[in-house]
Amino acid sequence: MDAGLLPVKRFSRAKARLGAELEPEERVLVARALWEDALDLCEGADFLEWWVVTDDPELSAEAFGRGFAAVRDRGEGLNAALQEGVEAVRAAGAASVTVLPCDVPLTTGSDLRDLLDTGATSDVVVVPSGQDGGTNGLYMAPPDLFRPQFGPASLQAHLMLARRRGHRCSILPLPRLALDIDTPADVRALLERPPGEDGRTATLLRGLRAWTSGAEPPSGD
Repeated sequence: MDAGLLPVKRFSRAKARLGAELEPEERVLVARALWEDALDLCEGADFLEWWVVTDDPELSAEAFGRGFAAVRDRGEGLNAALQEGVEAVRAAGAASVTVLPCDVPLTTGSDLRDLLDTGATSDVVVVPSGQDGGTNGLYMAPPDLFRPQFGPASLQAHLMLARRRGHRCSILPLPRLALDIDTPADVRALLERPPGEDGRTATLLRGLRAWTSGAEPPSGD
């Protein structure tokens, strides 16, 4: 069995870096749209068995309703929560784990399939984020090769850990998976794409006042 891990924050704590452009209730709407896009993606990618990692019981219940398992985030940070998830999937007998952020609305099932296929010849596969040197996808087989190191500059951290321990490691650029929605610049990049590619998140953002007032979204954080 190949497992997938999807971490998600309580919506009230999500997308703080959009605060310069969006009201708190609008940020909650964006977080909800990202979550629903991610659930749809995971439901379609049924070649992975999914676990949601969250501190929100309501989101856990939604995950159960989609047929996914849930792992409790104990509030000790993203990487500690992901490690709880890794231990859960290992205990369930997973041969591999794929960690996917919840805020990558352009990602498709074929992207996840490419990630898994690359893992057929690698112990570790990392997908770079579009900025900050981060990681937007991580595959490990077996799941507990090392503790996840997500955050700025995590790409090099993951590569260093893999190489130091002698694991076969691949870097897999996936443009759709590279775009995560954290800053106004990320929103602008999403909205520059053709409307025909919109999911819930892009459709919502196109309708919010901050991006329909005639002004370009700012490019800074």
